[in-house]
Amino acid sequence: MAAHRDRQIGELLDEAQRCGRCAAASDRLLREALDRRVGTELVRPRPRLYARTSYWNGLPRRSREEHILRGLAALHPDWTFCSASAALLHGLPVSYRQLKSAHILDPASHTSCAGVTRHRQRSTQPSPARARGVRVTPLTGTIVDCLLALNFKEGLAVADAALSRLRMSVPELDALLAEKGRRRPGVRQARKTAQHADARSESGGESMARAVMIENGFMPPELQVPIENPDRPGWPWRTDFYWLLPDGTTVAGELDGGEKYVNPNMTHGRDALQVLRDERIRESQLTLAVDRVMRFTFADVIDERRLVALLERFGIPRIG
Repeated sequence: MAAHRDRQIGELLDEAQRCGRCAAASDRLLREALDRRVGTELVRPRPRLYARTSYWNGLPRRSREEHILRGLAALHPDWTFCSASAALLHGLPVSYRQLKSAHILDPASHTSCAGVTRHRQRSTQPSPARARGVRVTPLTGTIVDCLLALNFKEGLAVADAALSRLRMSVPELDALLAEKGRRRPGVRQARKTAQHADARSESGGESMARAVMIENGFMPPELQVPIENPDRPGWPWRTDFYWLLPDGTTVAGELDGGEKYVNPNMTHGRDALQVLRDERIRESQLTLAVDRVMRFTFADVIDERRLVALLERFGIPRIG
């Protein structure tokens, strides 16, 4: 009996890993057997969801959140995920703070319980789409829902991505919000956020940093400005932020995200040490092309007092 249960659990976990989700256990006896292994062999990120500890520890944070949502979808195939959960599955930059609960549509309620936030389903709600194999609200509706719910800093990340993903202009995004957000709470803030959207932003962190700059009245930077690469003419560097100050001083701003050292899509086969070396070379060449290079981290964006102090030290003027 024990050998059969071990084999059953192994097959369940193997299948879940192949599908990129947490293993979902609806059978009570199987769930009890899995629970006995939590803390040694397994982790339990949510009730009735399991993964091997070694496998889970090797996943980036975003992948963990996707595994949880796919696991919940396996337990509840009739659920339609919305808001921040749908945004994650659509590949939009969404704050992990918004993912403490799974967000689902419910025809009757707008309430929260442990691990789940239920959003009232409107009578005009369009048919669900699928993203990462999961039922979700369509991309356009997800963007509108998020912008109506999020503050300026988190919302700007979604608005920037919306321009890029939907291939639309700021006036078109504003028109979409005016139409889909009519008489809904948060539409005024959403439309204010949309006015500052810029499709050139390449990450949620960059968008949130720019939101801090805007809210604190700093001179807005240019984004993704090409800087000549002397080692490879015709293949310029691009700096995240660029200021030409009133006195002619040039400042490059670089958001140093740790992901660039470990994400295979960004390392291109290089190990972390080689990526670090290449970054040092890049920065040394940037210093030849601009007067100052201001580096900061996502932690500085979250604790915006640190980013504000850094902007002041580098002489970025306020315009308001």
